[in-house]
Amino acid sequence: MSVHEVPSEIKRWEGWEYQDLVIPVSLSVLHWRHPDYVGAAAPRVQLIIQAALEKAGCEGWRADEPTDFATLFSRSRVRTTESFLRWRISSVALRLARPMRWGQEIPHG
Repeated sequence: MSVHEVPSEIKRWEGWEYQDLVIPVSLSVLHWRHPDYVGAAAPRVQLIIQAALEKAGCEGWRADEPTDFATLFSRSRVRTTESFLRWRISSVALRLARPMRWGQEIPHG
């Protein structure tokens, strides 16, 4: 029977920390031209989401939920306003997670 040593880089991780990332979007879709306005906005919004995830990834953060626009919209993670002609998207919120190192303090308040 052999004993497997856990690599030291794995031992340093204690748990996970979480945060919500609010991504400003600021775009609109015309209702009358796009009955499926969520589908029409998705390709443009997805590029913005991907760029924000790449930036957060540089600090060790990763998405802790699906990141596709349709799912985020269905989970009420998208802030919108509607007028007669336009559907405006102001922001998308994503829950992020990253490993927490031993001894790292979590800010309170």
